[in-house]
Amino acid sequence: MKRNTMRILVAGPARRLGLFLKSLNVLPGVEVVGILDARPDPQGLSLARSLKLPIYVNLHDCKDLPSIQTLLAYDLQAIRKDDLARLPKSMTLVHGSGLSLLRRATGALNKSIEYRDKFHTVKHSYGQWVHTADELIGKSGHIEEVKQLVRKVAPTPTPVLLLGETGTGKDLVARSIHQHSLLKSKPFIAVNCTALTGTLMESELFGYRKGAFTGADEDRKGLLEEADGGTLFLDEIGDMPLELQSKLLRFLQTGEVRRVGSTQIKNVRVRVIAATNRDMEQATEENSFRRDLYYRFNTFTIRLCPLRERREDIPYLAYHFLTRAEAKLNKKMEGISDEAMACLGAYAWPGNIRELSNVMERAVILAQDSWVRPKDLPQQVNAPQEARITTSHPSFPCTDGDGECVQAFISSKDRVMATFERKEMERYLKNAGGNVSEACRLSGIPRRTFYRKMQKYGL
Repeated sequence: MKRNTMRILVAGPARRLGLFLKSLNVLPGVEVVGILDARPDPQGLSLARSLKLPIYVNLHDCKDLPSIQTLLAYDLQAIRKDDLARLPKSMTLVHGSGLSLLRRATGALNKSIEYRDKFHTVKHSYGQWVHTADELIGKSGHIEEVKQLVRKVAPTPTPVLLLGETGTGKDLVARSIHQHSLLKSKPFIAVNCTALTGTLMESELFGYRKGAFTGADEDRKGLLEEADGGTLFLDEIGDMPLELQSKLLRFLQTGEVRRVGSTQIKNVRVRVIAATNRDMEQATEENSFRRDLYYRFNTFTIRLCPLRERREDIPYLAYHFLTRAEAKLNKKMEGISDEAMACLGAYAWPGNIRELSNVMERAVILAQDSWVRPKDLPQQVNAPQEARITTSHPSFPCTDGDGECVQAFISSKDRVMATFERKEMERYLKNAGGNVSEACRLSGIPRRTFYRKMQKYGL
């Protein structure tokens, strides 16, 4: 529904409609756009002028006719017969005083508006994938440290700043903080600060009143109000305009929200988590980011390393994305070949985890059998000799020889694969309530293979 109001045209002798129109004006969701009176008199014209309403002799003269939903006939004699015969199909005719009927209609309208607003909140809250704290994938020392920091800060109301390159999973960490907090049953709303201009971002965050600017044809809550009692995640906050930074700082200090074009102030309680890939110290030095706002967020900071600095997590992440791609594409896969995994481990991953996710989905699409092989990977990933990682702190032993580096990675991959496969087997058996036949059906693994793997892992 495009509007929050029902636009109606009232038909009847204008001189007798004063009290009736005042009664309509107190109904929520009703806007009277004019009076239809086939025989207006001076008293009726004076009343219409005092109410600032146009008065029409026939429907043909009504300029707002396409936007009118209801013709409320207080007196049918005030409508010309040719007008009755040519009422638009989109317009509803209500006979008599119709107040009780109109109340029911506006009640239904307001109910639909309430559902629309709830849908708007849910859409912001959940997006395309439901993330939980358990989806912080990896076993490296860095990711374990991040998990510990998440669990420590989650129960507090302290604002959190997440720093890291694009694609390192800052949004997942934000959702993890929300899931571990006392607010996990409340809304989690994410907004990208680079997606909108400063003016649009202000109206998106703080909301606006009807008529505040061109196109504001209804009152609208901002995301801060929609997130009341929950968590608001501001992604790429380093690109937020300075003017809006000052308003955000005031909100963090007072909890007060004032919609654009309104003088009313509302207090809300929202946990704010921010993320950026910028060097915030440099941004404050360049005066492109407010120092006081940075200090406000810098109370608790979590830094996320790029994927090239925690390569032992690549097998875990690769198989996680493989499983997700299987479900999305409805295509069963056995696994990733050693050669393909070696290519994944040797690549620099400038796009980090997001790039790995896209590469695995592409590989599942291209795979000719049930295994991901080097030929299924993009050219830049399938040419590890041209994209070696240059970090001076590799995550697994890497000698001077490229062959030994790859072999060390493969050994690490074998250990990870065994752990991953065992956990997947346990998960399918748990979901099947211990019924092996049901576990085979859920996993898509043949019964004989499933029993062989159970024996291998002592399940």
